[in-house]
Amino acid sequence: MRINLCIFYRVAGNKIAFMLKILFPQIFFCMTFTAVFCQNIDSLKNALPYLRDSAKVDCINELSLQYILNEKKDSATQFAMLAYEESKKLNYIHGIAISLVRKARIAKHFDDELVLSEKLARESLSWFAKTPNQEGIYEVYHFLMYTTFGQSRFDEAIEFAKKKYDLSKATGNETGMFNALSNIGAIYKDAGNYERSLFYGQQCRQLALKTGNKQWLQGTLVGLGELYMKIDDYNAALSNFRQAFQMDDPQLEKQRKNGDFDIWMKMEYAEIFSHLDQFDSAWHYFELYKPPSEDDRYYRVYLVSTGEYYFLKKEYSKALQNFLRGLQLHKKLSDRNEVQRTLIFIAKTYLALNNNSAAIQYAKEGLQMANETKAKQIFRDCYQVFYTVYDRWHQTDSANLYFRRYSKIRDSVANEQLKAQLAVAGFEQKIELLNKEAEIKQARLEQTALLENVLVGGVIALLLLGGFIFRNIILKRRSEKQRHEHEIQLQKIESKKIETELKQQATDLEMQALRAQMNPHFIFNCLSSINHFILKNQSEVASDYLTKFSRLIRHVLNNSRKPMITLEDELEMLRLYLDLERLRFKNKFDFNIIFKNEINESAIFIPPLLLQPFAENAIWHGMMNKEGRGQLDIELSRQKNILSCIISDNGVGRSKANELKSKSAEKEKSMGVQITAERLALFNGEGNGFPFFEIEDINDEHGNTNGTRVILKIGIQGDE
Repeated sequence: MRINLCIFYRVAGNKIAFMLKILFPQIFFCMTFTAVFCQNIDSLKNALPYLRDSAKVDCINELSLQYILNEKKDSATQFAMLAYEESKKLNYIHGIAISLVRKARIAKHFDDELVLSEKLARESLSWFAKTPNQEGIYEVYHFLMYTTFGQSRFDEAIEFAKKKYDLSKATGNETGMFNALSNIGAIYKDAGNYERSLFYGQQCRQLALKTGNKQWLQGTLVGLGELYMKIDDYNAALSNFRQAFQMDDPQLEKQRKNGDFDIWMKMEYAEIFSHLDQFDSAWHYFELYKPPSEDDRYYRVYLVSTGEYYFLKKEYSKALQNFLRGLQLHKKLSDRNEVQRTLIFIAKTYLALNNNSAAIQYAKEGLQMANETKAKQIFRDCYQVFYTVYDRWHQTDSANLYFRRYSKIRDSVANEQLKAQLAVAGFEQKIELLNKEAEIKQARLEQTALLENVLVGGVIALLLLGGFIFRNIILKRRSEKQRHEHEIQLQKIESKKIETELKQQATDLEMQALRAQMNPHFIFNCLSSINHFILKNQSEVASDYLTKFSRLIRHVLNNSRKPMITLEDELEMLRLYLDLERLRFKNKFDFNIIFKNEINESAIFIPPLLLQPFAENAIWHGMMNKEGRGQLDIELSRQKNILSCIISDNGVGRSKANELKSKSAEKEKSMGVQITAERLALFNGEGNGFPFFEIEDINDEHGNTNGTRVILKIGIQGDE
């Protein structure tokens, strides 16, 4: 489909936010994926396992887009399907809408399947109607415009292009405005309304000149060049195309390929030489730009363009062969604009080969499509074939009928061409006048500037002399002031450094003191348990307990010298301790250590004996006085740089425990928790923005207490 100015370029600015957010966890991930043009696929794939819900879907949709831009159809399709399925599970409407427009883009970009692309885009639009999040709807309008245009439904295509323009104008998006204006101009051109096409082409040209956008300037040159071809001004068309190619660079070529425009630009450039009877040059460029024969969407363009080359050289058999193959591929891809155009070429070729029946057959098929598309130039060419064939068959009435129709429509098309030629002439004259005006204005400005320079020069010389003297005085004073301020600043920095070091030393000493209190407290409690077994003459149990206790003490003594140990070592000590307590209470309770998400225990560092006092408190105060079997659950999870630990028991609860325990006993047993809470506060530091320690009752639906829950928040040192 010849839609040079309908190329869709994504707006990179709308994607910068995504590139920043993809490097951070889920909390910062949002719907602005809409993703940077050259987004790194590896970064997206690395981020994907850490994302959940809608953020995960957005990432998958963006991966699909990046695979499209990297010409990876299978991967693009896989991620588009996955995004659709995940969105359906979550009932994430915006995710469904975006996944469908990704599928529409895949159908168009890789296979030129216009009907399928339109169907998917319309389905996407219906989902956009169900959500206030309209980000990405511009792309839906683009593909609906593209696919309806490709099927020669020009009125619908223009309506969708205008929606694109209105949306872009409302948001101040000049790129979207330019694309929409380009689309409208291209549609009017193929519909045969050359004057309107030129009007929108001029709007694009002015916007391109205003912004200085190289990509837009090249696009407008090619678009106007195509329009010149339509009005048979091939020299002007050649001039525009040459200017466009002179601007070319690898980046512009890549952008054209991403928009499926590159092949059309190159083939039309070669076609111009054919119309100027410069057949050697034409064939040189056809061969230079020849696409792979296995790529149907590009090779079809080459076939029809070279067919036109052979037709103009009067090598009709070769022309017919290429036209027929090109028609087959156009029909396969549902490109109605190119189908009806190629049908006319075939009819004219059969006419030149004196195969009148075949000429009539293809002209009738073209006329049937023209009745749907209302393209005047197609009516004209069909009527020309009809009256020529009927004249050869000596069917005078039919020949006269179609000749009159041909003459009428020919005059209408010629009138459109003439209006476009006059508009072009006026446009070029206007440009020339503007250029001359600019030259005169520039000359006057230069003269005025010269006089001003002469007058101002003398004043400046005097000012410079005075300024030089004044500057030396100021610089000297400033230098002295800066030296004094520098000395004061150095003193402040040194004082701040000493203060910081002293604070750190104080914190370290306080942590050491608390740890020193913690270790004897813990050992005392364990020895009390052993003494309990000995007093009850349970020698075997006491021996078993003592064996496990020795292992635990070895761990405690090894780790007590360290300010930090791994979470793995801490949990190993905790399991040993809990085994000892289960032995002491004759397996009266069970315990579980549960990881709620993926945690690398060996890479996370925390102070030693941080969890044990809370587990001990749950056993002694919660489950020791409970009738029946106790249950202690320790759940660990990680959110960013915070390790959450929830210690839950199904004991008697805090209120009941207070009733059963004497004040002295309670005070003794609570010492470990109190010391640990102070250690945790020092470790996490002040001003961290989150509570590090919470304790709450677990109540059933009737308000009865079923246990106690302690929630710890520990700042993580180390990383996975």
